[in-house]
Amino acid sequence: MKILLSGEGPTDLGVCKNSRGRCGGADFKQGPMTQLLIQLLEPLLDYSLADYPDSFAYVSETRLCEETKATPARLQPTRSKKKGVETSYFYGNAMTLGRMALDLAVQLGEFVVAVFFRDTDGTRSSHVGIWQDKWQSVCDGFKHAGFTRGVPMLPKPKSEAWLLCLASSNRGGSYEKLEHLSGNDDSQNSAKALLDTALGEHHTADQLCDWLIGHPVEVDRIRTMPSFDAFHQALISALADLPH
Repeated sequence: MKILLSGEGPTDLGVCKNSRGRCGGADFKQGPMTQLLIQLLEPLLDYSLADYPDSFAYVSETRLCEETKATPARLQPTRSKKKGVETSYFYGNAMTLGRMALDLAVQLGEFVVAVFFRDTDGTRSSHVGIWQDKWQSVCDGFKHAGFTRGVPMLPKPKSEAWLLCLASSNRGGSYEKLEHLSGNDDSQNSAKALLDTALGEHHTADQLCDWLIGHPVEVDRIRTMPSFDAFHQALISALADLPH
């Protein structure tokens, strides 16, 4: 099985060491969200992908955008002007990733699961349903590509909020309130700033990976965040009928 990833950079799913924006194996430098993914997949697969780094392939946001622009005109679901501006990027890129996943499955003769990561960000001026609009656009993009194993990974407001949940010293209760933190890194109460405080200092992407290895994911805790729970359920569904 191959996991095809697309993220924004080194602090989420990772980055290519080469200059092509598409890579795998030793050319793929894993980020903290990939380490999170590895831990979530282990009980579903009955083995750890940490032992099989060649299981991952990666395409950068820039490369995916380039491929999307080069794709012939595509039909999009009917949507309002406001939603179209906010979500057509997600739709088009997810459709392209889905097509890449289908091509990769044929090329390798293996099952392929695609994970599409983007921070939701959002500000107080964003309309209330922005996360749902983006989520649906990713799902629609995968569907239009004819790809059924696509997984949206859209932290709200961004991946640091998920990590902050795991780093919290509090136990019990819901962590849904973390999804309402500012997505603006310049804010004193941004998810990124609060994560630095919780960890005692700023952590690089490599340090976050090491921290996650030393702090196994508490799924029941982080599932109280709706954006994570939606991702986790989609991941489970994508692997539901895979042979072991």
